[in-house]
Amino acid sequence: MKTFCSIVGIFVGMFLAIIVGEYVPILSIVILFGGGYLGGRVGEYIENSRWEREAAERQRERERVEREREEQRKREEEAQRQHQYRLQNDYLYRRQYEQRIEEERRRREEQERRVAENKRKAEEEARRKEQERRQALCARFKYISLGGYDAAYRYDYYPVNRYPSGSIPLADESARRSVWNFKDGMSSIGVGVVSDFIDGNYTREQMKNVALCVIPASTQAKNIRRYKSMCDAVAAKLPIQNGFNYITVCFDREDSRTVGKSSDTTSNLYFSSDVYGKDIILFDDITTRGTSFIQAAAELKKRGARSVRGLFLGKTV
Repeated sequence: MKTFCSIVGIFVGMFLAIIVGEYVPILSIVILFGGGYLGGRVGEYIENSRWEREAAERQRERERVEREREEQRKREEEAQRQHQYRLQNDYLYRRQYEQRIEEERRRREEQERRVAENKRKAEEEARRKEQERRQALCARFKYISLGGYDAAYRYDYYPVNRYPSGSIPLADESARRSVWNFKDGMSSIGVGVVSDFIDGNYTREQMKNVALCVIPASTQAKNIRRYKSMCDAVAAKLPIQNGFNYITVCFDREDSRTVGKSSDTTSNLYFSSDVYGKDIILFDDITTRGTSFIQAAAELKKRGARSVRGLFLGKTV
């Protein structure tokens, strides 16, 4: 630009020198050289102005780039802060959530523990009460052994031929009359006695293998009248098996009270093999020496009964 302006200045100076040279030759020389110099200065000024503009433009561009970089840096820093803030919030939220979950788990475990503890205490209390109830039922009976078999009875029985009316306590007199009524099929005392004995000596699970059998009376009619309804009632009341037909009367025999005791009390009886593997409760109204019971128990054991226990309303005093 400086060179171009110098050349232009020279040409302008030459043009002016030609015009003025006719009148003032010396002035034309000054104008000629002055035009070149002035053109150079103008060109230098223009060129410097252009450089300054370009430098200013470059400076502005650098400043703009710096501003954009600074803004970008600030945006990135702000985004990083926001990210860190979100991470921190997420961490705090997770920690709070995990704490809530942990507290809920502990609360649930504590509640389950309390429920289990209350259930255990309730079960223990129920078992204790059940044990006390069964012990109270068992305490109503007196326990003996007949021929190696366990047996129990409820009342002391006083035969009228040795203990006439009025010679024994009133409670024993009442029990004796209840036994008489039972023998005649007019009393349900046997249901309560048998139920109390089984309920006191066996659990519900054990009762499933228990069968109630009776030592039959001398005749089929007496046997049915005396024991059939009792066995049906007890089997309906408790989860035991009704073994009334496990021992049946094949033919009637004379009452032992009129002809005396026979050495074989099972000669007219049939014993079913259904007793195999069962726990037998062998019931009779009265026992004195236990002969009938011992012989019947032996027959039941021969046919596979797992155990035999005797139960009587009374034992002769």
